[in-house]
Formats: sequence, structure tokens, C-alpha cells
Amino acid sequence: MATINGKGVARLSVRGKRSVAESMYAKGKAFLGAAVLLRQKGGYEYVVLHLICQGMEVALKGLLLAIDYDQFNPRLRTLGHDLIKVAEATTAAARLPPLRRDVRAELETLNRLYSRHLLRYASAYDIMVDPASHPTRLVLRRMIAVLRLVERKGVLGGAATTGSS
Repeated sequence: MATINGKGVARLSVRGKRSVAESMYAKGKAFLGAAVLLRQKGGYEYVVLHLICQGMEVALKGLLLAIDYDQFNPRLRTLGHDLIKVAEATTAAARLPPLRRDVRAELETLNRLYSRHLLRYASAYDIMVDPASHPTRLVLRRMIAVLRLVERKGVLGGAATTGSS
């Protein structure tokens, strides 16, 4: 799956690259699943929001790697934790329809919180803003549709991604 060159740097084989993409995608799905379960159990909503954002980021980056590992792996750091950039890159690479205005508005709100780490760490924001005031229904519906499409088309598959979405 990988070879080590004379400088001690590992180079992934095609199969290795595919496995990394599948692992990243599976982790993203697991974060999303954890968010859904935590919300169902009445968990702390800011943690739910963080898990949703992290799940989207990681699953979409896994999809980018599956589409073209060599093109997108160097770009993952520049995409950072910016959900808008990640969504736009994935939409273009996967030739998906653009985000509707209402979905994008929801994503932009989540992105402002996620990229500034307001969902992860405690701050005055926690006590001043009700986390339930940040809707996720449209973003989650879009994400589920993307996951289903990816799996139906076989873009990602294998043992690492055989969970429910």
C-alpha cells in the first residue's frame, strides 16, 4: 500500500490512496451519525453542531480524495475548516448542483461558528446565544443526499464505508 523512498518518505500506492479516502469518508459519516444520536438523546446542542460541521468537513474531504487524491490532498490544508470552501470544491469536483440559497445561508451560519471554533470551546457565546437558534435541517438534508448519491454511484465503497448514513 505504501513504499518508502531513500529519504524515509512514504509514497502511497493507488490502493493506499483509495484506502485513505475511504477512511476519511467513513470518519466523516461517523461524526454525522454521532451528531444525530447525541441530538436524539438530548445532548448538548453546541457539541451536536460541532459534530455536524466536523462530519461534513471530513466526509467531503474524503470524497475529494476519492475523486482525485493527487490533486486534492495538497489542497486539504488550504481548504482548512472552511465549510463553504470545502462544499464548493466538492460541488465542482463531483459535478453536483450548486447549493440552493437557503441551504447556503444555513451553511454560512454554521461555518462562521465552526471556523472560529465557537462550537468547540467555551465562550460568552455559549451563554448569550441559544444553540437551537442555528438550524441544520437543510444542510443535513443536502449532506444525506450527497452521501446517498456517492454510495449509489460507487464513488466510495468498501468495508470502511458500509455503515448507515
